[in-house]
Amino acid sequence: MGIYYNLIMAGIYQELYREDNVESLLYHKYESCSGLLEFSEEVLSFLNNIKYDIGNRVLLVGKVGELGKRIRAFGVQVTILEHSNREEICFSHVMNENCTVVNGQLEYMPFNDEYFDKIIVLDYLNHTSDCKKSVKEINRVLKDNGEVIVEDLNLKDLKVKLKYFKHRICGENIHYNYPYEVSDIFKSFNFEGKLKEIDNKRYIYIGKKK
Repeated sequence: MGIYYNLIMAGIYQELYREDNVESLLYHKYESCSGLLEFSEEVLSFLNNIKYDIGNRVLLVGKVGELGKRIRAFGVQVTILEHSNREEICFSHVMNENCTVVNGQLEYMPFNDEYFDKIIVLDYLNHTSDCKKSVKEINRVLKDNGEVIVEDLNLKDLKVKLKYFKHRICGENIHYNYPYEVSDIFKSFNFEGKLKEIDNKRYIYIGKKK
Protein backbone atom coordinates (compact mmCIF):
# COMPACT_ATOMS: atom_id res chain seq x y z
CA MET A 1 0.00 0.00 0.00
CA GLY A 2 1.08 3.59 -0.50
CA ILE A 3 2.17 6.08 2.13
CA TYR A 4 -1.06 8.04 1.77
CA TYR A 5 -3.23 4.99 2.42
CA ASN A 6 -1.12 3.85 5.39
CA LEU A 7 -1.24 7.28 6.98
CA ILE A 8 -5.01 7.31 6.75
CA MET A 9 -5.43 3.80 8.12
CA ALA A 10 -3.17 4.65 11.07
CA GLY A 11 -5.42 7.39 12.38
CA ILE A 12 -8.60 7.82 10.38
CA TYR A 13 -10.80 7.86 13.45
CA GLN A 14 -8.56 10.05 15.62
CA GLU A 15 -8.64 13.85 15.74
CA LEU A 16 -10.25 14.17 12.31
CA TYR A 17 -12.85 16.69 13.41
CA ARG A 18 -12.41 20.27 14.53
CA GLU A 19 -15.22 22.57 15.67
CA ASP A 20 -15.80 24.03 12.22
CA ASN A 21 -13.81 21.95 9.74
CA VAL A 22 -12.25 18.59 8.92
CA GLU A 23 -8.53 18.04 9.22
CA SER A 24 -6.49 16.61 6.39
CA LEU A 25 -7.07 12.94 5.62
CA LEU A 26 -3.30 12.77 5.20
CA TYR A 27 -3.17 11.98 8.88
CA HIS A 28 0.44 11.70 9.98
CA LYS A 29 0.30 10.79 13.69
CA TYR A 30 0.60 7.07 14.17
CA GLU A 31 1.48 4.56 16.85
CA SER A 32 5.01 3.21 16.86
CA CYS A 33 3.64 -0.33 16.70
CA SER A 34 1.67 0.32 13.54
CA GLY A 35 4.46 -0.98 11.32
CA LEU A 36 4.58 2.18 9.21
CA LEU A 37 7.77 3.73 7.97
CA GLU A 38 9.11 6.67 9.92
CA PHE A 39 8.94 9.95 8.03
CA SER A 40 11.28 12.88 8.22
CA GLU A 41 10.24 16.13 9.87
CA GLU A 42 10.15 17.67 6.39
CA VAL A 43 7.56 15.15 5.17
CA LEU A 44 5.52 15.44 8.35
CA SER A 45 5.52 19.22 8.01
CA PHE A 46 4.30 18.93 4.42
CA LEU A 47 1.45 16.63 5.42
CA ASN A 48 0.54 18.69 8.48
CA ASN A 49 0.13 21.87 6.44
CA ILE A 50 -2.43 20.37 4.04
CA LYS A 51 -5.97 21.03 5.24
CA TYR A 52 -9.12 20.47 3.25
CA ASP A 53 -12.76 19.44 3.49
CA ILE A 54 -13.78 15.92 2.55
CA GLY A 55 -16.72 17.06 0.43
CA ASN A 56 -19.89 15.15 -0.42
CA ARG A 57 -18.66 12.98 -3.30
CA VAL A 58 -15.27 11.28 -3.34
CA LEU A 59 -13.77 9.21 -6.17
CA LEU A 60 -11.08 6.62 -5.38
CA VAL A 61 -8.83 5.15 -8.06
CA GLY A 62 -6.09 2.51 -7.81
CA LYS A 63 -4.92 0.47 -4.83
CA VAL A 64 -7.44 1.81 -2.36
CA GLY A 65 -7.66 -1.14 0.04
CA GLU A 66 -10.32 -0.36 2.67
CA LEU A 67 -10.03 3.39 2.19
CA GLY A 68 -13.52 3.65 0.69
CA LYS A 69 -15.12 2.15 3.78
CA ARG A 70 -13.12 4.46 6.04
CA ILE A 71 -14.12 7.60 4.18
CA ARG A 72 -17.71 6.37 3.81
CA ALA A 73 -17.92 6.39 7.63
CA PHE A 74 -18.03 10.19 7.46
CA GLY A 75 -21.35 10.05 5.64
CA VAL A 76 -20.04 11.00 2.19
CA GLN A 77 -20.75 9.26 -1.12
CA VAL A 78 -17.75 7.18 -2.20
CA THR A 79 -17.23 5.83 -5.72
CA ILE A 80 -14.39 3.45 -6.63
CA LEU A 81 -13.22 3.35 -10.25
CA GLU A 82 -11.88 -0.09 -11.14
CA HIS A 83 -10.11 -0.93 -14.38
CA SER A 84 -12.19 -3.53 -16.20
CA ASN A 85 -9.19 -5.87 -16.43
CA ARG A 86 -8.17 -5.70 -12.79
CA GLU A 87 -8.82 -8.70 -10.55
CA GLU A 88 -9.36 -6.62 -7.41
CA ILE A 89 -12.86 -5.55 -8.38
CA CYS A 90 -14.38 -8.24 -6.16
CA PHE A 91 -12.00 -7.22 -3.40
CA SER A 92 -13.22 -3.63 -3.66
CA HIS A 93 -16.83 -4.76 -3.31
CA VAL A 94 -16.08 -6.92 -0.29
CA MET A 95 -13.74 -4.55 1.54
CA ASN A 96 -15.68 -1.34 0.86
CA GLU A 97 -19.30 -1.98 1.67
CA ASN A 98 -21.77 0.83 0.94
CA CYS A 99 -19.44 2.21 -1.73
CA THR A 100 -20.23 2.27 -5.44
CA VAL A 101 -17.76 0.33 -7.62
CA VAL A 102 -17.72 1.31 -11.30
CA ASN A 103 -15.75 -0.27 -14.15
CA GLY A 104 -13.77 2.15 -16.28
CA GLN A 105 -10.44 3.77 -17.03
CA LEU A 106 -8.99 6.99 -15.72
CA GLU A 107 -8.55 8.24 -19.31
CA TYR A 108 -12.27 7.68 -20.09
CA MET A 109 -14.34 8.02 -16.93
CA PRO A 110 -18.10 7.32 -17.11
CA PHE A 111 -19.12 10.27 -14.92
CA ASN A 112 -20.81 13.60 -15.49
CA ASP A 113 -18.87 16.86 -15.61
CA GLU A 114 -18.00 18.48 -12.28
CA TYR A 115 -19.43 15.57 -10.31
CA PHE A 116 -16.85 14.94 -7.56
CA ASP A 117 -15.57 17.12 -4.72
CA LYS A 118 -12.39 15.10 -4.31
CA ILE A 119 -10.46 12.54 -6.34
CA ILE A 120 -7.81 10.30 -4.78
CA VAL A 121 -5.51 8.30 -7.10
CA LEU A 122 -3.23 5.78 -5.39
CA ASP A 123 -0.52 3.85 -7.26
CA TYR A 124 -2.38 4.13 -10.55
CA LEU A 125 -1.40 7.22 -12.54
CA ASN A 126 1.82 5.52 -13.67
CA HIS A 127 -0.24 2.70 -15.11
CA THR A 128 -2.15 4.87 -17.54
CA SER A 129 -1.17 5.14 -21.17
CA ASP A 130 -1.66 8.90 -21.35
CA CYS A 131 -1.18 11.02 -18.22
CA LYS A 132 -2.39 14.20 -19.94
CA LYS A 133 -5.62 12.52 -20.98
CA SER A 134 -6.08 11.18 -17.45
CA VAL A 135 -5.56 14.63 -15.92
CA LYS A 136 -7.92 16.12 -18.49
CA GLU A 137 -10.59 13.65 -17.34
CA ILE A 138 -9.88 14.41 -13.69
CA ASN A 139 -10.30 18.09 -14.51
CA ARG A 140 -13.60 17.35 -16.27
CA VAL A 141 -15.28 15.35 -13.50
CA LEU A 142 -13.93 17.43 -10.60
CA LYS A 143 -15.90 20.42 -9.34
CA ASP A 144 -14.41 23.90 -9.28
CA ASN A 145 -12.26 24.25 -6.14
CA GLY A 146 -12.32 20.46 -5.87
CA GLU A 147 -9.13 18.66 -4.91
CA VAL A 148 -7.09 15.84 -6.35
CA ILE A 149 -4.60 13.74 -4.41
CA VAL A 150 -2.10 11.56 -6.25
CA GLU A 151 0.42 9.20 -4.72
CA ASP A 152 2.65 6.97 -6.83
CA LEU A 153 6.11 5.53 -7.36
CA ASN A 154 8.92 7.95 -8.21
CA LEU A 155 10.67 7.33 -11.52
CA LYS A 156 13.88 8.70 -10.00
CA ASP A 157 14.31 5.43 -8.11
CA LEU A 158 16.35 2.79 -9.98
CA LYS A 159 14.03 -0.06 -8.97
CA VAL A 160 11.06 1.91 -10.29
CA LYS A 161 12.90 2.52 -13.57
CA LEU A 162 13.59 -1.20 -13.93
CA LYS A 163 9.95 -1.97 -13.16
CA TYR A 164 8.85 0.50 -15.81
CA PHE A 165 11.21 -1.00 -18.42
CA LYS A 166 9.87 -4.46 -17.57
CA HIS A 167 6.31 -3.30 -18.21
CA ARG A 168 7.35 -1.78 -21.54
CA ILE A 169 9.29 -4.86 -22.63
CA CYS A 170 6.22 -6.98 -21.86
CA GLY A 171 4.24 -4.77 -24.21
CA GLU A 172 2.10 -2.95 -21.65
CA ASN A 173 0.79 0.39 -22.88
CA ILE A 174 1.68 2.46 -19.82
CA HIS A 175 3.84 5.51 -19.25
CA TYR A 176 5.58 6.52 -16.01
CA ASN A 177 6.14 10.22 -15.37
CA TYR A 178 8.57 12.03 -13.12
CA PRO A 179 6.88 13.86 -10.23
CA TYR A 180 7.68 17.30 -11.67
CA GLU A 181 6.09 16.22 -14.97
CA VAL A 182 2.91 15.21 -13.15
CA SER A 183 2.86 18.54 -11.35
CA ASP A 184 3.40 20.43 -14.62
CA ILE A 185 0.57 18.53 -16.33
CA PHE A 186 -1.87 19.43 -13.58
CA LYS A 187 -0.67 23.03 -13.72
CA SER A 188 -1.40 23.12 -17.46
CA PHE A 189 -5.02 22.32 -16.59
CA ASN A 190 -5.15 25.21 -14.15
CA PHE A 191 -4.56 23.25 -10.95
CA GLU A 192 -2.75 24.88 -8.07
CA GLY A 193 -0.85 22.27 -6.11
CA LYS A 194 1.96 21.08 -3.90
CA LEU A 195 4.37 18.24 -4.59
CA LYS A 196 6.42 16.23 -2.10
CA GLU A 197 8.94 13.52 -2.94
CA ILE A 198 9.73 10.92 -0.28
CA ASP A 199 13.32 9.67 -0.47
CA ASN A 200 13.08 9.60 -4.28
CA LYS A 201 10.96 6.46 -3.93
CA ARG A 202 7.43 7.87 -3.89
CA TYR A 203 5.70 11.21 -4.29
CA ILE A 204 2.48 12.88 -3.17
CA TYR A 205 0.78 15.61 -5.19
CA ILE A 206 -2.11 17.65 -3.78
CA GLY A 207 -3.89 19.97 -6.22
CA LYS A 208 -6.93 22.23 -6.26
CA LYS A 209 -8.90 22.95 -9.40
CA LYS A 210 -9.20 26.67 -10.04
